[in-house]
Amino acid sequence: MTDKILKICLCAVFALLSGNLSAQYATALTVTDIEQSVARKMEANATALLTELNQAFFNGKTPQLIKISGMSKDGKTSVLAMWEMTPFRSIETEIIERGYNTGSGYQVRNIPLYLKDMPEDEAYKEIAINFDKSGAIDDIFFSLDMHIYKAIMESENNDVTDLRRRQAILNFVENFRTAYNRKDIELLAKVYSDDALIITGKVIKQTKSVENVLGNYGFSKEKIDYQVQTKKEYINKLRSIFKSNAKINVLFDSIEVVRHPKYDDIYGVRLNQGWNTSNYSDVGFLFLMIDFKDGENMEINVRTWQPEKLNGELLSEDEILGIKDFEVIESRK
Repeated sequence: MTDKILKICLCAVFALLSGNLSAQYATALTVTDIEQSVARKMEANATALLTELNQAFFNGKTPQLIKISGMSKDGKTSVLAMWEMTPFRSIETEIIERGYNTGSGYQVRNIPLYLKDMPEDEAYKEIAINFDKSGAIDDIFFSLDMHIYKAIMESENNDVTDLRRRQAILNFVENFRTAYNRKDIELLAKVYSDDALIITGKVIKQTKSVENVLGNYGFSKEKIDYQVQTKKEYINKLRSIFKSNAKINVLFDSIEVVRHPKYDDIYGVRLNQGWNTSNYSDVGFLFLMIDFKDGENMEINVRTWQPEKLNGELLSEDEILGIKDFEVIESRK
């Protein structure tokens, strides 16, 4: 009898310790502005995910996402791909955020994370979590700063269709950025149209002797050399970059979304991009021409990148490529 009582007591102690350890790493999410029955499911699934990420981070293990039933296969794949690049954890024990209706489901933004083995100014990021209509987690990705998101979504004189598309574009851009961070070459190959125009600018410095002559006459000592690539060339180059760099950190800022003046299903996205790898880093202006090819799905028809500065000065507004610089010649109905 004594042995049985002792075993029962030990089991109770182990259960209590296990519960305390779980509570120690717990992050609870509360969702507002969503119908309560769905919000409770979203909260339970997100809390389970964030807590599991915290436990895995502190224990030095891979998250056991199989335990999270309210999460799609694609969602689990996204998390593990991000984790493979660098482990991460929540930095809050309690998060209260608004839920957004995306048309195909729901989204919660502004969830802060800490990323391991990153420079201090890059170690803190925010993610967005997408849910399907039942409240199951469908995807997670690094998100834009909330003030940028609100500024684009609260633009004046936008009709319902335009607002919905702006929301879809921001999700697209956030997934696009996350794909670079997690080296998802398959997703990147998918989002570019087969005949995409890809232009990359590179600052070229004149040789020293030429530089002296040009300087004496007040001419530019630097110029931008533009390289045009096909989709195949660009994707192959990305494969090589991904293989030769352990980590890639891409940052987006100062985003502008503009609808084409003639074609309602074409948008231009212009932003500042920071690119940091173990071998190289730069800052420049990125432009994407995005086409809602069937009213819903999007693809990139034009991608341009230009260095932020030339001869030590920021490029002027007229020098930065945008939707005004590309003519759409395809016949559209």
